[in-house]
Amino acid sequence: MSERANVRTIRPPAFVRHRFREWLAVRSQVSECDTLLWMQKSTRPSPPIHLAALSKPSARRSAFVIDPWKYSVSRVGYSSLIHRFDPCFIPYSEAFLDLKRAFSSARFSYMPYAADTSTFFPRSEDKSIFAFWMGRRDEPLHRALLRYCSERNLEYVYSNEGRYSRDSLGCLASSARYFVVTPPQPERSGGYSPIVMRYFEGLAAGARLLGVLPKSGEYERMLPLNAICQVAPDGSDLAQRLDEDRENSENQTIVKLACALVHRHHSLRRRAEQIYDRLERNVEIDIPLPDVALSELVQEQPRPAGRRVSWVDGSRPSTPTAARGRVAAGGAARPEQAAREARSP
Repeated sequence: MSERANVRTIRPPAFVRHRFREWLAVRSQVSECDTLLWMQKSTRPSPPIHLAALSKPSARRSAFVIDPWKYSVSRVGYSSLIHRFDPCFIPYSEAFLDLKRAFSSARFSYMPYAADTSTFFPRSEDKSIFAFWMGRRDEPLHRALLRYCSERNLEYVYSNEGRYSRDSLGCLASSARYFVVTPPQPERSGGYSPIVMRYFEGLAAGARLLGVLPKSGEYERMLPLNAICQVAPDGSDLAQRLDEDRENSENQTIVKLACALVHRHHSLRRRAEQIYDRLERNVEIDIPLPDVALSELVQEQPRPAGRRVSWVDGSRPSTPTAARGRVAAGGAARPEQAAREARSP
């Protein structure tokens, strides 16, 4: 978004005496903006961003709320009313619907997470890793995967504790045949089961997903179901499901199409474009259904050289039919996207 001519990025410093001159510059920059956009963790902006926004009370305000879990959704709603967000971007559909019902006078827009496709993209490495789990793990499924890989002499890599660079994580993901995904645990989310960045990141890296679907239904509305090998949350059917899935010769074709879909419709760059269009031209957010998006991608695939289409008995060949189915960005921290220390059994 910062590449736009009428967008500037303002980074308010800590509010301390020796940075007074920097604050004067921030105030001058904010005064020239008619819209302020920032990211905030749950219920409120960070103090420096809040103070910077006060430099121009008349400016339109908008925010992207990071992790609006169920136990904090009421405070998110009141914060949106107090700050007059127009709109407040919400990444989880369950939180978005609850907020719309409880705060009908506030303005909210559903804006799901996406993948950083400058980090997660297919590389030239062979699929030397069988499975890669990035970040927080669910122990029952983790133990089942450890047993499965140990019994078959397959490499399982998992990360934690922030020991890897983002580029290293991208390399690991693109080197994996399977990328493990699970929705947040209820004790962490307050009961929501949203789609999180991992689902987009694994496909963006060119890996097949392995794991559990979110209960919110967001996955089915955005990504193809045949791009994930679904297993029970406790891993009880992991061996059977994986043995069957590994025999499917179409998996790689499916993954390539799903990867292209994520890069086109679910990248951070695409989300920035959607936010800009919403703020600048009031264009509603459009998230295409996966069958429609995949149909478009299939039709764009180049045909093999020398291929000809013939007519039989004067009838035309069938063709596939698509299924129906001035802004200132505050310098708040981005949502945590990296995972961390890798180990392999």
